[in-house]
Amino acid sequence: MLIDIKDLYKIYHEGEESEVRALDGVTLQIDRGEFVAIIGQSGSGKSTLMNILGCLDIPTYGDYHLDGTDVTALTDRQLAHIRNKQIGFIFQGYNLIPALNARENVELPLIYQGMGMGQRTERAMESLERVGMADRAGHKPSEMSGGQQ
Repeated sequence: MLIDIKDLYKIYHEGEESEVRALDGVTLQIDRGEFVAIIGQSGSGKSTLMNILGCLDIPTYGDYHLDGTDVTALTDRQLAHIRNKQIGFIFQGYNLIPALNARENVELPLIYQGMGMGQRTERAMESLERVGMADRAGHKPSEMSGGQQ
């Protein structure tokens, strides 16, 4: 089982007597290679669930195992390692740096990994080529369509 969530809760407290239950007892299992869509009305907890799955947030209660690892017991540093090595996360808002071109935006996470300039430029260009965007490598986000971003 790649993702195994059982009785997951995320509760936000808004003052002493007010709470918002963004997730209320969610149970979910996803096998390696499965394709899953999370759908629901606005405010139903989709983004909260995705943030927990992506190790960007932790649940208030419940169990979350990622590839056999109890994610709820990990330190911030260990969660950062999982985000860096195991999880790909694409935000709805693109979070691109407006002053950087497409290649530089793709290179940014590789800089944080400590990869050298030559290797990261080559890897970024290979990635852009794979998605049919090598010809847009020098374009800034404002010069690209929403889909290209």
